[in-house]
Amino acid sequence: MIEEQKQNQEKSPLRLIREGAGLTRPQVKDKIGVSERRQADWESGKAMPNIENIAALCRLYRVSLKTMVHSLGINTSDIPDD
Repeated sequence: MIEEQKQNQEKSPLRLIREGAGLTRPQVKDKIGVSERRQADWESGKAMPNIENIAALCRLYRVSLKTMVHSLGINTSDIPDD
């Protein structure tokens, strides 16, 4: 249990959301057409998805836009809720 928590702490929030949705990178590639390498770059913070891909990820992972943007490392504290 402790080892699993340690491993999860090392994973990016975006990766945790993907895994929480029960999806692998190959599955995401098949569903939204984004390469596994590009997904890895997003999850590591080396690149940022464009708005179309962010929206596709929100739909696929079933999370709000605010949650997705926050997981990408963007401060959402001053973004009002609808």
